[in-house]
Order: sequence, then C-alpha cells, then structure tokens
Amino acid sequence: MTRVDEVSIPEKVANYVIEGDRVRLRASRCPTCGSVFHPPRTICPTDGAGPLEEILLGNKGTVYTFTVVRQSTPEFKTPYVLVYVDFPEQVRVLMPYDGEEPPSIGSQVDIVMGLGPKQEEGELASVPHARS
Repeated sequence: MTRVDEVSIPEKVANYVIEGDRVRLRASRCPTCGSVFHPPRTICPTDGAGPLEEILLGNKGTVYTFTVVRQSTPEFKTPYVLVYVDFPEQVRVLMPYDGEEPPSIGSQVDIVMGLGPKQEEGELASVPHARS
C-alpha cells in the first residue's frame, strides 16, 4: 500500500485539498435546494441556481458499492477496484480503492492519496483513493 507521505503531491490540485495527512475533496452546494456536487459546479442542475457555495467533503465515507476492473487502458495495471463512496454531505463519489482485497459494502473508508495513471512525461499522478 502507498502512504500519503510516500506520494509526490502535484502543486496544482483542482478537486481536492491536502490538510496534513488528510485529503478532502472539493464540492459545491446549492444555496437554494441544498444539493451537493463533486466535482464542483457553478450552476445547480436541479434548480438552475448559482453561484454555488464551495465546500470540502469530510475525509471519511461509506462504501455504497464497488467493481473489480479487469480490462483497462495501458495506463492502469489490472485488476484494480473502483468504489462509490457515500459522504455525510449527501454526495456519492466514484474513486479508486487502495487495498489488498475489495471492500465490504457498507464499510467505512478514509480518503487518502494514492498513485494513479501515468502522465505524459511518464511520472505517476497522485489521486485521491478510498482506503479501509
């Protein structure tokens, strides 16, 4: 497993914030209907309101479901696991899972940094992962 302190963190990050060893995803919340979106949006697709309020999701969530990917593009070594994580802020996010075995549905996960696909220069990107 890769720990957050073993991963190079890109200087320009768009959809997450790193606070020490915690990773929090950026999201947006509609001021009129309360809907939450990740990645962040500027206009609410539910009621058309805008601008939306920027929020940070908590760094823990619950596994809604998962899938084991066995066939992919060359950038990703297979098999790997993708999970849908439900956050307390009432939003569901798809992300890679960082673990030896697939998680149990309903299990609690932390959001951490992990290695992602290769970038054009051949270096691995760092992306948020779920970890039990």
